[in-house]
Amino acid sequence: MNYFLLKLAFDTAVHFGGSDSAVGSQSSALTLRADTIFSALCHTALEVYGEPALEELLVSADADALRISDAMPWRGDTFYLTKPIAASTFPAELSTVERKAVKKLAWIPASKFDRYTASLHTGTYPLDELDQSFGQAYEQTKASVTDGADAKPYFVGLYRLHAGCGLYVLCACEGNDQLKMLKELFTLLGLSGIGGRTSAGYGRFHLDGEPICLNTAEDASLRWMLQALERGTAPYLLLTSSLPTGEEMDAALEGAAFQLARRGGFASTEWVETPVKKQTQYFLTAGSVLQHTYQGELCDVGIGVPHPVYRYSKPLFMGVTL
Repeated sequence: MNYFLLKLAFDTAVHFGGSDSAVGSQSSALTLRADTIFSALCHTALEVYGEPALEELLVSADADALRISDAMPWRGDTFYLTKPIAASTFPAELSTVERKAVKKLAWIPASKFDRYTASLHTGTYPLDELDQSFGQAYEQTKASVTDGADAKPYFVGLYRLHAGCGLYVLCACEGNDQLKMLKELFTLLGLSGIGGRTSAGYGRFHLDGEPICLNTAEDASLRWMLQALERGTAPYLLLTSSLPTGEEMDAALEGAAFQLARRGGFASTEWVETPVKKQTQYFLTAGSVLQHTYQGELCDVGIGVPHPVYRYSKPLFMGVTL
């Protein structure tokens, strides 16, 4: 399996609303989960190339010839990983300032990941080197106007990434066909945008350079990422918010430290006049730490729709030291 890193550089503000809350449009997250990314890629494939391209994408994912991670931030040449869900074993009590700083951390540079995990046992956190500033969240006021009624203001939560910052997606590809397909679909998706409010011009991006092949990378942090992705020993850091199948559930959760995120939403289809609600599921979030890997699946979450509505739930793991 070859591993690639696709850097997304955003040209506009983004609106990434999580379906794990009821806040609606009033807030925006920094990143996207893999199921949202995969659904957007499927929609792009269908709209631009038709059903054969969509089928090719689905078959590649279902056969494990293609896997993707959640989107994670980058700054310059530094790539960040989600903080592992792991408790400190250091017996001494941290100061209030240190405890709050550690709790606030969400992302760890790949180049400092081993140093961070070692600090769970020593209590010496590299907090001065873990800058978490990738952009700025803000609200924009909009007006809802209907015939014969006064305009009603409402707020849209947006996130503007700083210059020199963006998001990246890790991809595991069996061959060049999968990589070529991903590159084309991400390029096209960037023109229309990803996330919410794309009709207003939000969420547009471009690929920052060619996909980076970790298998041939010379950078030390990228070589570390490749070694971790290929490592076959526990514990494993989950990089893709996903769910084990029913048969895998008991083994996957044995000894695991995890959090859950609600995955819901609606699907638009030509078979029905209005968007239909998709089945709600609760995924293990990226950052969960497991002792056993699982395969996952493409989940059919359509309700009352005469064709499958798939939600991506195929995980990507890193073997890490905790």
